[in-house]
Amino acid sequence: MKNLRVAVVLKLSMFLSIFFSTSSFRELRAATLPKILIENVEIAGKDNVFKPKYLVNYYDNVVEVHFKTPPNSQNIQSYYYKLDKKNLFSHTATKWVAFHDNRFKISDITSGEYDVFVTYKTKSEQLAPAVFFQVKVERPWWRTWWFWGASFISLFGLFYGRERFLKFWADEEQRHTKKIVELELRTLQLQMNPHFIFNALNSIQSYVMTHDAITANSYLSKFANLIRMFLDSSRSKYISLQEEIKMLNIYIEMESLRFEDKFDYSIVVDPEVNKYIEIPTMILQPFVENAINHGLRYKRVKGVLKIHFFYSKDHLICRMEDNGVGRKVAKEIQSKTRKGYKSQGLKITAERLVTYNKINESNIGFSINDLIINPQESQEDTGTVVEVRFPLN
Repeated sequence: MKNLRVAVVLKLSMFLSIFFSTSSFRELRAATLPKILIENVEIAGKDNVFKPKYLVNYYDNVVEVHFKTPPNSQNIQSYYYKLDKKNLFSHTATKWVAFHDNRFKISDITSGEYDVFVTYKTKSEQLAPAVFFQVKVERPWWRTWWFWGASFISLFGLFYGRERFLKFWADEEQRHTKKIVELELRTLQLQMNPHFIFNALNSIQSYVMTHDAITANSYLSKFANLIRMFLDSSRSKYISLQEEIKMLNIYIEMESLRFEDKFDYSIVVDPEVNKYIEIPTMILQPFVENAINHGLRYKRVKGVLKIHFFYSKDHLICRMEDNGVGRKVAKEIQSKTRKGYKSQGLKITAERLVTYNKINESNIGFSINDLIINPQESQEDTGTVVEVRFPLN
């Protein structure tokens, strides 16, 4: 029995000698090393009692840590600290930084959350258990989500409000401008109506005074029909080409009666022309009136008036051609026979076209030229050709 006890003691002593020589035993001894005791944490020059977590303003990002020297300071080789930054789903580990005093300073910490670890190593290469605390550095106000959200909403509201304000005033200005221009257009149309009616009534009066009752009755019937058509079309600013041609036919017949068949006329429409296309009301009549009253009526022989509708590229063209005395001779005759009177038909039509183009952003135009280019080289009457161009769009 005594020999057995001796054998057990020998085996136990051998096991303990082996155990004490291993790293596990050294780690166990290291675990028994005293921890660093942090006294206070100085933030931006202000002392703070040690606590597990600190909230630091972005402009107070200087942290200085003070701690007590451990009891075994004579065996300490150096102190260490490290700063691990917390990311959204991980930590950013950093290296240990050595220092040799019982305090250390961390400067210029950027915004975020950090774990601060402090430990020391003995001369026998033993690492003491680390002490740690947390530091959260707030973001500057211009980097916060609420600031960017508020800035975005404010800028969006500013630009949106500005656009709405500008659009409101632009719409108001456009509405008033359009209203003024439409009133101007209606005024010009009213000026045109009395001008035409005045000429027709003069013709009727002429037949009555000459006791030509049959012709006066025929003329009055055509005039009544024309006035009815005109009143129907005057409810709108537009009229179909077919209706315009019908009105022109009646008007030319009336003028032919008034001037006792002094001219012949023809209205030709190309087959491809759409007769239902809309054009401004009473645009063509003043040109026809001008050709008859200032060109064909003064011709010594029977004249001819030709009206032709056709397409040219992206325009509908109305070409009105007469072989009358021409513009120069007509002005000389009028200056002698009708002093003080000026025909307003073409002037009003030109103003109406300008106004119409303003409202509809269109480009209706017309040109008036002599039919004979060099009237000095010809013994015939000059004649006139008028072209009115309507954009198809």
